[in-house]
Amino acid sequence: MDQALGLPATALVADLGGTNARFAIAELATLALSQVMQFPCTSHRGPDAAIRSYLDQVGARPTHASIAVAAPVMGEEIVFTNSPWSFTTSTLCRDLGFEKILVLNDFQAFALALPELAPHELCQIGGLAPQERGTKVAIGLGTGAGVAALVWTPSGWIAVPSEGGHIAFACHTAEDFALAERLRADRTHLSVERVLSGSRVPDLYRAVAASHGSSPEMLAPDEVLTRALAGTDPIAVETLGLFIRWFGSFTADAALMFGARGGVYLGGGIAPRILKLIRSGPFREAFEAKGRMRDYLASIPIYAVLAEYATLRGAAIEAALTFSTAISDLH
Repeated sequence: MDQALGLPATALVADLGGTNARFAIAELATLALSQVMQFPCTSHRGPDAAIRSYLDQVGARPTHASIAVAAPVMGEEIVFTNSPWSFTTSTLCRDLGFEKILVLNDFQAFALALPELAPHELCQIGGLAPQERGTKVAIGLGTGAGVAALVWTPSGWIAVPSEGGHIAFACHTAEDFALAERLRADRTHLSVERVLSGSRVPDLYRAVAASHGSSPEMLAPDEVLTRALAGTDPIAVETLGLFIRWFGSFTADAALMFGARGGVYLGGGIAPRILKLIRSGPFREAFEAKGRMRDYLASIPIYAVLAEYATLRGAAIEAALTFSTAISDLH
């Protein structure tokens, strides 16, 4: 990076999700991350307090920041979808003393990191080799559901953010329709995120229990997954089986919408925890079960992303590109 042009050597990078906030200092010349930390979002009143706390702990004072947020980015005002947090970019920049803050969607940042991932950071789940420079799709289930695409252009890779987690949940069987009606309750719209996200696993558990005439327990998401993985609760096992099948089907929908010949990449907090089951068959079977598009989907590789801080790396990539372009434009 050209310090003569005033390009910063480092930048704060952040991944602000619905449950956790992750931070690091990125070397913009190498994209190396250091001083990585994670806080529960509930431990701070908002992004400003969380960023101050991080910078105070690491003793760093970068002049630039790149912040990935679990929210639509449509202007100055950022309102998180699954968190009470919100901020105004210009106000945050002024109050924290930054010269420049770049804000991007969290799955936009995650998608940007995909070409930089090493083979050992990926676990392939079926399909063939990805098409070189084919469109890649990033999907993640955590507190919410995120979707973004990575498209090749003459200028290089460009990440396309979306709010694909809020499309309507698709039913395929009579069982699906019956459970969807229980989950929809009095809502006018049942989104994928309302069904396929970590925070909603207990809702699905209760719906499955009710469908068997049982009185459902009030469980935390982790408890449902723990029981399912241990095989100690038949309702939890059935719940996770449905979750995996529906996840595979939704992943295929996204692959079809974007034409993901470059592969589908699974992020978020849930996929790594249930990776053994995702690799076992039903997920891939549901992915390919799209009628006339079965052969089209059969060749598309799916990868579970094992890299822990891919979103922070993507935020660093966008920072290096944006800040270098901005400096060059001034000269």
